[in-house]
Amino acid sequence: MSATRPLLVFVHINKTAGTTMRYILRSSYGSRHCDVEPWHGAWVDPPFSTEDLRRVRKLYPRLASIAGHRISGHVDLEEEGTDFRYLTFLREPIALCASRFQYQLDYRKKQDLVFEDWIEKPWARDAQTQRIGGTTDPSDAIRVIERKSMFVGLTERFDESIVLLQAQRAPDLNIAYAPVNVAKSSDIAKGLLADPRTRQMIVDANAADLELYDYAVREIYPTQQRAYGASLSNTVATFREGVQQRYDRRKLALYGLKQRAMLKPTLRLYRGRRTGGVVRALIG
Repeated sequence: MSATRPLLVFVHINKTAGTTMRYILRSSYGSRHCDVEPWHGAWVDPPFSTEDLRRVRKLYPRLASIAGHRISGHVDLEEEGTDFRYLTFLREPIALCASRFQYQLDYRKKQDLVFEDWIEKPWARDAQTQRIGGTTDPSDAIRVIERKSMFVGLTERFDESIVLLQAQRAPDLNIAYAPVNVAKSSDIAKGLLADPRTRQMIVDANAADLELYDYAVREIYPTQQRAYGASLSNTVATFREGVQQRYDRRKLALYGLKQRAMLKPTLRLYRGRRTGGVVRALIG
């Protein structure tokens, strides 16, 4: 019986230090990492699927890791001979929700966006529970985490989390990093949290996320810490005191070259009205 090949599957939830985690994957695996999206369209349902993975594998036969906002924990990826190693990061839900709104204003340039309208949008509520479990029931997300043995890092304990991740899921991971996509200002988010009215709206909109996060902090994360052992705090301290943290620029370049020269053009041709049929015949 042939040995299985590991594949890290990063479920990237917005504003949980996920971009930094993606850079760690890119810096570790170079052209063997792929930032993926559904082939039918980046933001069109359904999410990234087994068929999408099969197409990616045609372009990345030595694939070591994938990441993307459209990878969902509740969607099972299947591939014979592959050991899927799922991972995600969770963040305290109240701070996360406020940060996500500020992101809409600062980076999406939606200056006319009204918080009271935005918070009522289904995708703005319980975002972590929905991305992992596919519903707004935290029990569904917890079942997915347990069934898939998903590694759960905590944004607030990022250094410790990536030390645990390396030890428990990816021994070849290069965890040297520099923070990426850090908000230049958090004034809007702080204002939302300081106002009792808007803060309560955030709390009401994230009841499931609060329950999921509480379970992760009480049960999931401590289990990962215990599995590492008593030396964890010393290992983290040594990591922080080490040489200047920086990414492997060569591997970042190889990652970018393959994405731009191979994946992106193929996706455009696949979705094209005139070229889609030919590409589908070749790649499936």
